[in-house]
Amino acid sequence: MAGCDMSVLKRVLLVLAGLFVFVVLLQLNILDIRVTGNFISKNQDSAIQQFEHRVWNEHLTNLSVYKGGRLLTEDNLENIKAISIEHCRCQRFLVFKCDSSSSCGGLADRQKGIVSSFLLALLTNRTFVVDMTTPCELNNFLLSNIYNWSMCTDFLKTVPKTNFIELKYVNGNTKKFLNQVKSFDFDRNWTKQVVVLRLNAYAIDGIRQHNQARTRLKWLMNITNEEAIHLVLHTLFKPNQRLLKDAVQFYDNKILGRHLVCSHIRIGKNPSIPEDSTRPRGYSNETVIFDFLEKYDDVRKYVIYIASDSEDIKRHAETRFKSYIKISRTIVHVDRLGKLKRFKKEACEGLYTALLEQSILTLCDTLLLTSSGFGTMAAYLRGTSDNLFLFHPKAQRILESNLTNIQTIFKFL
Repeated sequence: MAGCDMSVLKRVLLVLAGLFVFVVLLQLNILDIRVTGNFISKNQDSAIQQFEHRVWNEHLTNLSVYKGGRLLTEDNLENIKAISIEHCRCQRFLVFKCDSSSSCGGLADRQKGIVSSFLLALLTNRTFVVDMTTPCELNNFLLSNIYNWSMCTDFLKTVPKTNFIELKYVNGNTKKFLNQVKSFDFDRNWTKQVVVLRLNAYAIDGIRQHNQARTRLKWLMNITNEEAIHLVLHTLFKPNQRLLKDAVQFYDNKILGRHLVCSHIRIGKNPSIPEDSTRPRGYSNETVIFDFLEKYDDVRKYVIYIASDSEDIKRHAETRFKSYIKISRTIVHVDRLGKLKRFKKEACEGLYTALLEQSILTLCDTLLLTSSGFGTMAAYLRGTSDNLFLFHPKAQRILESNLTNIQTIFKFL
């Protein structure tokens, strides 16, 4: 396309911009950092930025998961990035789409689709865009980090629909697509300027086996799927100020230097989410899980936090454990809103609650999971196998595990 080549100056500016963004907070693994209530406020943007830089430096110094560079570099992204809004017109696109026109799945399903779609964008040399608008705009709470996935959003609205192809792999045809990925001729079949993809599953293995992956995705060849998920989500997203502030205040005001023990307990259909699907018998055993948490019920040393799709579970924990802490927010399944579909503000706050709870799980010193994509994704974002435990639904007992074994035991798509 004439006039679309990047000048040397633009390339230099892009590198400088990337270096600036690199030091911004990505993961909410906030360590023993203290801030006052006055330090973070709506009118102190510069203070927020300084705080984010300080937290990020703390990550680089103290978290082994980041040593050696745990984010994708500008070189990894060179072939798909747009350096300016004007440059968008020169690009081909892969858009991850999630709107109210069809089911997208819950938060973890969407994160799976985003990871897979981003890797497909890299495989096909297409600029990647996230277009998630249900129950509200994703960028209400999550912002672009190393890679700017929203820069070309407005430009895409000007592209003729004849230049679009929309593909949906959410329900029955998902497995067929995943099986085809490794041998699929994308150059021949994806000829439109814009490919819109609705997907809620991992396609990492197929992408890694594709004959173009060794040249276009070299970094993917020698890492695990769990590391790839971690890298992609952290490269794409960072919390907005509200999400960061609430996570900091949670940690600062409630943890107080103690060991944070967390569990995510997925129940399925229950009074809190009546629209959810029914889970098999023994899917989560509250008695076994609570007995495990009992040994941490010492307010001098530990804090217990439980994320769940059931208010009953949280109320039970509050009455049983002295060291239990909570956040008071309404539980919402972002894809099964029921009556909340009529109340956009409340539904949007439900998405925020899900993101906040998942972020809190990434802070945990000890993490116990039941079979759920939501908790599993938090473990991948957390990025370490240290003190990771799984409730095995068949054995009905709790096993100490690692990130790789989550998929083996829970068998997610």
